[in-house]
Amino acid sequence: MPTKNTADKLEEGAIQAIENTEQAASDAVDAMAHGAKKAVSGAADVAERAVEGTRSRVNHALDHAEDKVRSLREDVQPAIDALACRMQDAAHRCREAAAATTAQAREKAHIYAERTSAYVAEQPLKSMLMSAAVGALVALLLGRRR
Repeated sequence: MPTKNTADKLEEGAIQAIENTEQAASDAVDAMAHGAKKAVSGAADVAERAVEGTRSRVNHALDHAEDKVRSLREDVQPAIDALACRMQDAAHRCREAAAATTAQAREKAHIYAERTSAYVAEQPLKSMLMSAAVGALVALLLGRRR
């Protein structure tokens, strides 16, 4: 049978083993926590680099698209300018044609007015009878409409 001294030694050994086990478990937990922190930090760094890389590629694509739009605008601008010039020329020609037509119409109206005045002066009785006939016809037509 073991002696008290041996029992004390066994108890001390058991306590020491428990303390060693607790320390080993604590060290293992600390090591796992440190490893987890390191893994999370590494994952965050990888994610940040991925975001930066994506941002860089998107910015590059936007710059490229902007360059293409600028190039297309430069390619199309001469055609737009030429079309605008042609439209201004056409509008100018239309205004000139309208002014010329107006002048011709005024001239013809003036000529017809002079001819009518001359005819009335030469043929006053005939002019009066024609005017009366036209007036009667207009009155007859308007009377039928009502």
